Amino acid sequence: MKRAIRLVIFLTIGLGFIWWFVSKLTSEELNQLFVSLSEANYFWFTLAILINIFSSYIRALRWQQLINPMGYYPKILPTFLAVMSGYLANLAIPRLGEILRCGLISKSQKIPFEKAVGTVLVERAVDTIIFLLIFLLGLMVEFSYIKDYLYNNFNQVISFQKIKYLIVIFIISVILAIFIIFILRKKIVETKLYKKIKHILLGFLEGIKSIFKLKNPLLFIFNSLFIWFIWILGAYVIFLCFPETMHLSFKIAFIATILGAIGPIVTPGGIGIFPAIIAETLLMYGIIKPVGYAAGWLLWIVSQIGILIFGLIGFIYFSKTKKKDETN
Repeated sequence: MKRAIRLVIFLTIGLGFIWWFVSKLTSEELNQLFVSLSEANYFWFTLAILINIFSSYIRALRWQQLINPMGYYPKILPTFLAVMSGYLANLAIPRLGEILRCGLISKSQKIPFEKAVGTVLVERAVDTIIFLLIFLLGLMVEFSYIKDYLYNNFNQVISFQKIKYLIVIFIISVILAIFIIFILRKKIVETKLYKKIKHILLGFLEGIKSIFKLKNPLLFIFNSLFIWFIWILGAYVIFLCFPETMHLSFKIAFIATILGAIGPIVTPGGIGIFPAIIAETLLMYGIIKPVGYAAGWLLWIVSQIGILIFGLIGFIYFSKTKKKDETN
């Protein structure tokens, strides 16, 4: 019931963003949106799908790199399908997919679950660091565009004074929590829950340590950056679908990609908000909203088609693997 309620809430948020954006379009702009979608060059759209699937393949290779130092060598097919199945699960319940793919690879490749989770935590930490660095780079590259856009559109909405208060409250809450844990530490360490959590965390820690045992750390860093390059390339290819956007540079595809990455943080898979972010981003560069929204929807669909196809294949594959193990 909780999962169902959470899913409804997130989908409602996504649908709310769709309604909010569409309600701002005039009937003429709505017509332009459908015309843009109908006249798009779907050769480039198909190529963008293949590019997006390739990015997931590179992610699977990178995950293998983290698992191998622990003495486990999963095959690339189940690793790739576990990644795609996890993405599919994330569309329903955010972050469920990270746990699910660890469970799938753990059972099919005989890898301890806690260690698999540890490697995913490393992945997420690396991805977060790279995203922040790339995001800051994007802000520096197009600071004037982004600053003017935020000031013109959100000056009345964003209260920087309130943000300061929230930061102070958060810091005080963390300090209080640490203080309480410190006082009750002797009682806490004697509980069964603490011992169980400690056992799990030790498994996580071994998975996390895998990053320091990489045989080729430069290749790991390259793959982490290459994934972002492929995503940006996919956005650039989508620009080629429309006459109005085919002149846009790779730099603009870079800005659209890093800003669009905020979408999946808000709603499952970025549904609703992702196309709106792309449209608003392209608006900064003189692309009318209907065309920008059409490009955003195509880019979002591109990211979901591969997930739906290979995610479902993954569930079928792992269900058959489970039946074989039960038979044996």
